[in-house]
Amino acid sequence: MDGSPNLPPPLAGALRAVVGVVDGVAKAASILLVLAVLVIMCAQVWFRYVLNSSLQWSEEAAVWAMIWLVFAGATVLLNRWEHILIPTVIRLFPVPVRAGLILLSRLLVLVGLGVLGYYGVEVVTGPANAFSHNVGLSTAWAKASIPAGCGLMLLVALARVLEDLADILARDLTRFADWGAHDTGEI
Repeated sequence: MDGSPNLPPPLAGALRAVVGVVDGVAKAASILLVLAVLVIMCAQVWFRYVLNSSLQWSEEAAVWAMIWLVFAGATVLLNRWEHILIPTVIRLFPVPVRAGLILLSRLLVLVGLGVLGYYGVEVVTGPANAFSHNVGLSTAWAKASIPAGCGLMLLVALARVLEDLADILARDLTRFADWGAHDTGEI
């Protein structure tokens, strides 16, 4: 998180601490989940082709790990705002307009995450959860990745919105001047 010099120091410190913890947890979870998928799939190949006996649970466990990986990895990417973006059009606008458009896009991300998280909770707590005999758990555990991931991403996105808003209100638009320049090859 790059931070904003225009946020009050206690709020800036708290935001940095919370986002730092969220980012660290998401990174560690991503690494562990990739390793889990690798180990599970290698074990499945070993059992199937060497021992001639298949592991019934391996495919479903790997898929569940990949589902959680998507939301953990998305949190890490959102913290750096590194999801796919094409800044060509937004860089055509003057910096004050660009700042407003960036803030608007981040607010829309907040709304989208809120909606997805809400419906994720509905899915997890709804009646459509079955017991997986292969893994030995309810499918709600796989579906819980949606509200959990959205909750983490909401914290990160909210911190970014507060930073952007503080800079816009202070008329300090320097952070928006180079926004997207790395993606267009200008820097």
